[in-house]
Order: sequence, then C-alpha cells, then structure tokens
Amino acid sequence: MSTVSGQVRSWHFMRLKLRIIGNGMRGRPVRIVLFVFGMVAGLGMAAAGFLAFVASGVVDNDTGLVIAAYVGSALVLGWLLLPLLFFGVDETLDPARFALFPLPRRTLATGMLAASCVGTPALATMLALLGLVVAGALRAGVAGAVVGLAGAVLGALLCVVVSRAVTSAMAAMLRSRRVRDLTAVILTLLSASIGPLNLLLGSGVGQASRGPMLLAARILGWTPFAAGFVAPYDIADGRPLLAVTRLALVAVTVLLLLWWWSHTLESAMLGGSSEGLAGKAVRGGAVAALLPRAVRGAPPGVFTAVLARELRYWSRDPRRRSGLISILIGGAVMPIALTLFPGQRGGSGVALPISAAFACAVGGVITANQFGFDGTAYSVHLLAGVPGYTELRARAAALSLYIAPVLLVVAMVVGLISGKGDELVPTVGTMAAVYGVSLGAASLVSVFAPYPVPESRNAFASNNGSGSAKGFLSFVIMIGSMVVASPVLLGSVLLPGGWRWLVAPVGVAWGIAVLLLATRAGATVLDRRGPELLAAVTPGR
Repeated sequence: MSTVSGQVRSWHFMRLKLRIIGNGMRGRPVRIVLFVFGMVAGLGMAAAGFLAFVASGVVDNDTGLVIAAYVGSALVLGWLLLPLLFFGVDETLDPARFALFPLPRRTLATGMLAASCVGTPALATMLALLGLVVAGALRAGVAGAVVGLAGAVLGALLCVVVSRAVTSAMAAMLRSRRVRDLTAVILTLLSASIGPLNLLLGSGVGQASRGPMLLAARILGWTPFAAGFVAPYDIADGRPLLAVTRLALVAVTVLLLLWWWSHTLESAMLGGSSEGLAGKAVRGGAVAALLPRAVRGAPPGVFTAVLARELRYWSRDPRRRSGLISILIGGAVMPIALTLFPGQRGGSGVALPISAAFACAVGGVITANQFGFDGTAYSVHLLAGVPGYTELRARAAALSLYIAPVLLVVAMVVGLISGKGDELVPTVGTMAAVYGVSLGAASLVSVFAPYPVPESRNAFASNNGSGSAKGFLSFVIMIGSMVVASPVLLGSVLLPGGWRWLVAPVGVAWGIAVLLLATRAGATVLDRRGPELLAAVTPGR
C-alpha cells in the first residue's frame, strides 16, 4: 500500500482531470462551444478583477485598502455562495471512484485540491489575483510584490478550499432529509449577507466621508475574507509584522478547511442514506403511495404520473433538493435586499416589481439541465413513449408548485413591510411574465444543450469543466428573460397609477404564452432527438 501511494503525486490527479475533460468533449461540438463560452466569460471576469486590484495600488492608501478588502471579500464570498446557488462545484474526479484504491487521506486530499485548481474558475481567480501583486509592487516595491504574491496564492487556495469544504459538508448533510431544515438555515444566513453588504455599500457611497467603508474594510482585514488582500498595505505603512500576521491568519484558515474537507472525503466515498415509505400505510395501494398528497386527486394519466415523479424527486433527491433550496432562498433574499434596504443617499430602494422580477428570473434557471438530473433514468420515459410536450409541461408544473407560492409570499411580505402595497397587483403580473419566460427559456436550453451530471454523492458536483458553462447559461437565461419580458416590466413602472392593474392580467398571459410556445418548440425537438438527448446526459465511464 505504501509503495502504491508513494508513487501517486498531485500532478497525476491534474493530468487525469485534463484527460477526462478532453475525452468528454471529443466528438461533442455543443460541449466544446459551451466550454469556450465559459472560458471567455471567465477571462472577462478575470480581467475585471485584475484591473480592480491594480487600481487599488494606484489610488491613495485608504481608498486602495477599501478596494482591496471589498473586492477580495467579494471574490471569496463568490466562491462560497455561487456553487451553492448556481454553478455547482467541479467534480470531474469523483472521490467515490477512488474508494477501492489504497490511497492515504493526505494523498487523496492534496490530489483532489490540485485537480480543483485546474479549470476556468480557478484560472480566472488566479489571473485576477495577479493584480494584487502589481498593486503591491506599486505600493511598496519588491517587498510589497512579494507579500502581494503570498496573499494572492493564499487567497486562491482559500477560494478553492472553502468552496470544496462547504459543498462537500452540505452534500453529506443533504443525504438525510432530517437535516434539510438545518441546511436551509445555513443557506439563509449565507445568502442574507447580500442584504447587509448592499446596505453598507449604499450608505458608504452615499456619504461624503469614506469613514464607514474604511472602518468596514479594516474589520474585514482581520478576517480570512480579506486579510491576505490587504497585507501589502501593511508593508507600505512600515508594519511587516502585521502583514505576516494577516498572512498567517489566512494560512491557518486554509489548513483548517483542508482538514475539514479531507475528513468529508471519506464520507463521500461511502454509501448515502435513503428514506422510503417503510412502515407507512397509504390508502389506495402501491400506486397511490407514489403520488404526493398534492396530486392524489388529479385525474390519472401520463401528465399526472410525470408531475408526481418530479414533485417527489424535487423533495427527495439530494442534488435536486440542494438546487431547489438554493434557488428558493436566493429568490427570496433578492427582493429583500433590493427593496427593503435603501439605495444611495437614503433612497427607497428598487421598485417592488423590478426586484421581484429578478427573483423570478432566477427561479426558472434550475431547469436548464433538468434532463441531466435524470441521466440514464430518462430511458424509461423514452421506452414508455412519453410525449415531449407532456414531459416539459409536467416538469414545469412540478417546479412551479414549489417555487411560485414562496416567491408570491415573499413579494407580498416585502411589499407590506416597505409600504409599497399599492405595487402588489402589477408585481404579480411582472412576476408571472418573467417567471414564465425564464422557465420557458430554461426548458428550451435543457433540450438543446443538455450535459451529464456526475454520478457523485456530492449534491453540488458538476464535471467535465461544465461549471463555467453552467454559470454562463444561467446568466444568459436570466438576462434574456428580463429582455423578453421588458414590455411588462416597463408597464409596471411607467404606466399611470390608475392603469397599472392591467399589468397583472397582461403579465400572466404573457408568461403563460411564452412558456407554452417554448415548451411546444422544445417538445418538437425532444420527440425527434430523444435518443441523442439520452446519450448527451449519460455520464461517461
């Protein structure tokens, strides 16, 4: 065992991941195009981050400290939250596949960490952090560049490790339905940080003094989120010991997260838990037991069967449940952050229809790879001859039964608390229009650009370098939904008060019409290319 483990190095994991990514794209032009788009989007974000860090070395010391602390903290928070909400975490190398290999925990953990650094998000982060090295050189010469390089390396490691550790730990929790409430609380706390950050930025920008923002930056500088990014400013101020202390804080945090993650790897290589209906008698027999209570009164048929299947999967499958919880909380936090928290100079925040529209644009995105969740199980639908139109309609209806009530309740509560109750009627129309367009667009994308989801016990895993492409598609769907529904959005804001009630029926009709047209177009392709879609979502061996 020691001989085998001694021959395995981190670069073996990196080579294996690159080979798997290359093999996954061979002969699949759609996946290649998505990968290229993801690379372009990642490089654009890297350029923006690089310029932001460089700017922190050009301006005065206080302003540079604020920029570095805020940009660095946003970068770490992005790695922490975005995999939970949208992108997933790249798990081209599934830890469960190494369960039978005689690899020590340390070898496996370091190898998986090295493999995690190979990909578009990690590459974009590293390129952006090179701006910190330039800023350190401009601020304090060679010593500042060296400290900036150390901060950049530690910052990149922190981003990767915190993403892997948190998603692995939450994936383990999500295997048990008994802890999903705890998971929802954790996600709520993480997502709720968007609101205070928006409030802090708005109040800081709106005031002539930079005091509040500078104070917040100095506080962040003593946390792992920004300590490594502000260390070069200590060198410029003639406090090298303080800079070393900040770097040590980040290093210790990375080591603790690595220890935590290495212990969750063992859990990832073991079997998951499942809960069924054992011991529960359901009136109506075995068939009725498969139907959730919400649809037991529905007329029997293919639509009801697919609807019941999707409802049960959204509530029980760890991967779907994690995505659903993330989307629900993200959609709920967005109206709160944009409407309840004041904008610049004490404004009243964004109009309720607009903030609710953003939440609904997020709501339909989760179905952009709905067939990828099924994988080879979709073959059952092909063999049963489920019509494409019925398939897409039932899937859209199942997701809507979970998402629509939550978004409506949040909009009503936010409207009443913010004193914008008169905007609730046009808000309903706006939400229906944007959600219908988003769900329809995502349904189309799920048919035209499906990709496999890894057979992993990590509910947030994505493989073959698809994380960036997944994020790119999500943003395209959200922006496109806002554009297509823009007439309803403009009407909810620009129409005179006495006419805004028209937005409600028009918005509902708009959303339903676009959803029906999109699912009809997608169904035509699905009926014709069902076997090709099954091949596209089948995980490679």
